[in-house]
Amino acid sequence: MRHLRRLVACGAALALGAGASAQSESGEAAPARVECASDAPCRVDLATFIGWRVFQAQCATCHGADARGSTFAPDLTQRMRGMTQRNFFAALDQGYFGPQSTMPPRGRDPNVAPYYDELWSFLRARATGALPPGPVERLPNPSAREP
Repeated sequence: MRHLRRLVACGAALALGAGASAQSESGEAAPARVECASDAPCRVDLATFIGWRVFQAQCATCHGADARGSTFAPDLTQRMRGMTQRNFFAALDQGYFGPQSTMPPRGRDPNVAPYYDELWSFLRARATGALPPGPVERLPNPSAREP
């Protein structure tokens, strides 16, 4: 677990330095870049990859590895449909206390709070169907040179 957190922290530092979660003109995060082949895990942009890693470490215990929910936490692929980025961030900040859900606030959690944009990218990709269930890999950095 410590190793995963270190990888996530390193990835987030790269994301912040490289502007991994670009914003569109509307203020919403740009759509995730997803490439899928039938014989391998889907590959995603850095922000979506970081969001997937944070989700696996912090959210999957309740919401399931593919965000499809459990007996005590909702299916986020359904809940995210029609949700704005602002509403999503508010739910993370304040928690979500509905009739069938009690998610505590995550705004002060250092393992979640720095990664709202990345979580949004991953969950929107899952909710829109752009990213099917399963593990993901990171797309190569287009600006990195191969040796």
